[in-house]
Amino acid sequence: MGLCAAGCDLGPRDDEATQRRPLHLIASYPADAQGTNSAFGAEVDCDTPTPDCAVPTNVAIELRFDRFLLPNGLNAGLSLYTGNPPANGVALQVEYDMIERVVIYRPTRALQPNTLYTAQLLQYANPGQGFWAFDRAPLVEADVPLRFSFSTGKGPRQEPTPVSHSADSCETMTRGPFDSCVGCHSTKPEAQAIPASNFPPMGLDLSSSRGLYYTAVGQVAHQTETGSSAANEGLQTPPRFGVQMNIIDPGSPATSYLMYKLLRKAENFGSTGELPSCHTGYHSPVSELDCQPPPEDERARLREWWVLGDPMPKDAPLATGDSIPMATTRENLVRISAWIASGATCGEPH
Repeated sequence: MGLCAAGCDLGPRDDEATQRRPLHLIASYPADAQGTNSAFGAEVDCDTPTPDCAVPTNVAIELRFDRFLLPNGLNAGLSLYTGNPPANGVALQVEYDMIERVVIYRPTRALQPNTLYTAQLLQYANPGQGFWAFDRAPLVEADVPLRFSFSTGKGPRQEPTPVSHSADSCETMTRGPFDSCVGCHSTKPEAQAIPASNFPPMGLDLSSSRGLYYTAVGQVAHQTETGSSAANEGLQTPPRFGVQMNIIDPGSPATSYLMYKLLRKAENFGSTGELPSCHTGYHSPVSELDCQPPPEDERARLREWWVLGDPMPKDAPLATGDSIPMATTRENLVRISAWIASGATCGEPH
């Protein structure tokens, strides 16, 4: 992926950021011992991480981490069981919210009421399984335990309806979430052709469906290419995470280079309008860290590992040497992620 001005990739190396800091679990829902002091047949209308607050039988396990994850081994990351693990394990479906660095495990069936369950984060020697930071730093237990128990109450709980966005298309993406990027990443009308030029300005055009189709969706980011693989397809599980990564990897935000370029900029986590409007739907204590940008040191690690150059969108330079700050919003980050997860389908231009 090209950038907005020559020299964007230059800058001092952050030696401290190259050190692999261990991955930590920093919040879980349910919390350890939640519901274990509740009465038999307890109601599930409370939502506090305390021993007297029973957990509903339709619970989804939420795990918040302090670093970005390797996404491809998460299916094998958690064991949930009651009593004897091999005999009483619960099948789980996994989701990874890379914006919040939260992994969600949803049981494929309702849990038993009035039952003690144990959740165990599994650790492996192979970075292709379980929880690892993107730079293969291992999971290490810190303040939040990697094995925790909770008790269910009498039944399910009616959860608030998630905030939904209308399904986006390539056209709506270019007219909204990508607006702040087209100052650098667009093709002048007189330069457009079908098929597109191999060299649109900065190597990427986010201003039209045509540009997305030819330069972004399923296209390897230039900054991740290796000399021998520049013409090949993107990789989801390379030996080093980030190598040969698609700009937009249909169906997979966590292996889309564009997402990491956007997440590197803290200003992109602002809200739309004057008042904060961020609602993730997560539960306490996981929700207590909602809507915050990645820590500065983690953003530095992204750059040192593979997310090169300036974050997107790039601030607009002025003739005076100053610049106009440019940013998108957290709502747009969510829309972009959801659009990629849904397949990021752009019809072939005619």
